[in-house]
Amino acid sequence: MARRALYGACNEDSRTERSALAPGPGDAVVCVAAGGGRALSLLGAGPGRFLAVDRSESQLHALELKAAALDALPYTRLRSFLGLEPDGEREATYASLRPSLSPRARRHWDRRRALLREGVLYAGRLERALARWASLLRRAGAMRWPDEAFAARTLAEQRAVLVRRADDVVRAGRFWRAFFHPALAAVALRDPSFRRSTEGRVGAYLYGRLVDFAQRRLVRESALLHLIWFGRYDPHGALPLWLTPAGAERARKHLARLELRCAALERIGPHVPKGAPVCWSLSDVSAWMSAARFSALLAALVDASPPGSRLCWRHLAARWPERPIARLAYDPSLARTLEARDASVFYAIGCGRVVDCDGAGAAS
Repeated sequence: MARRALYGACNEDSRTERSALAPGPGDAVVCVAAGGGRALSLLGAGPGRFLAVDRSESQLHALELKAAALDALPYTRLRSFLGLEPDGEREATYASLRPSLSPRARRHWDRRRALLREGVLYAGRLERALARWASLLRRAGAMRWPDEAFAARTLAEQRAVLVRRADDVVRAGRFWRAFFHPALAAVALRDPSFRRSTEGRVGAYLYGRLVDFAQRRLVRESALLHLIWFGRYDPHGALPLWLTPAGAERARKHLARLELRCAALERIGPHVPKGAPVCWSLSDVSAWMSAARFSALLAALVDASPPGSRLCWRHLAARWPERPIARLAYDPSLARTLEARDASVFYAIGCGRVVDCDGAGAAS
C-alpha cells in the first residue's frame, strides 16, 4: 500500500497566524504546507503572493488536491469529498478533479485511491495515530472525563465535570506521563518533538496544557481536541478556518496566487518574493531540529526579509529560548496573548518582526 503523508488534517488554529501576521495585499506569505489547512486559511486573507513550501512532496500533493477541490466544488460537495460528511462518490469526484492536478500529484493520488475513499482530511499518519491512542484511552477506562466535557454547553458545566471527575482527571494524567515517554511517543506519533522537552516531562506538560485549557475554554471550541478524541472533526462544530463557509469562500477567491515549492525552509530564501514584506508562517518546524538549528533558521529567514516582515512559529512539547538574532524583534506580549486565545491547546506560540539595523520597524 502506498505510504500516507504525515499530516492530512489541520492540527493548528490558523486564526492565530492570521492575527500574528495580518497579511494584506501588499505582503507576500511563505507558509509551511503540512496538511494544507493553515495555508488555505492564510490564503483567504488575500496577500499579494503566497508560497506554500514543504520538504515533503506528499504534503504538497495533499494541498494541491484540497485547493483543486476548493476551486471546483460547491461547499456542500467540498465537505463530503474531504471527509466531513459521508460520501460514497469520492473516487468519482476525484476523477473530475484529476485533470486540474499536476502530473506528479496525479500519480501520487492515483496510487492512493483507498485514502481518497476515506476522505483526505483523515489520510495522515499522525491523525490515525492520535485516533488510535484516544480509542485506547477510552477502552482502557483510563480517561473518561472528555466525553462529559464535550457535552457541556457552558464553561461552568465543564468546570463542574472536572470537579466531579477529579479522580479520573488525576488517573488520566498518570497515563499521559507513561504514554508520552519521549522515546515511546516519538515512535507512536511519528513526531520527533517528543524526544525532547524543555519542561523535562513531556506527558505532564501536554496534559497540564489540556486541563488548563478545559478550565478556561470549552473543549468543544477546539477542532483539534475533537479530532483527537473522536478521530474526526465535528462537522457541525469547531472547524479549521478554511473549512467554514466564509473561510472557504475567501480562500477560493485567491487560489490563483497559491504557489507550491518542494524545498527545505533553509533553502527557500532565493525564491522569496522580493521587495514586499514577507509573512512567515512556520508551524512547529522546531520539532524537527535542535534549538541552535532553529535559531539559525530564523536568522536565515530574517536575512531574506525586508524590514516590516513578520514571523510566527509554534513549539510542540518544547519551547526553545529566544536567542538574540540581528534584526529580529521578538514580541513576547503578542505571543502570550495569541497563545491564550489559540484553540490548538498544546502549542506554545512565538512571533516577531524584522527591523532595520537601527531598530526601526519594530512597532506594529
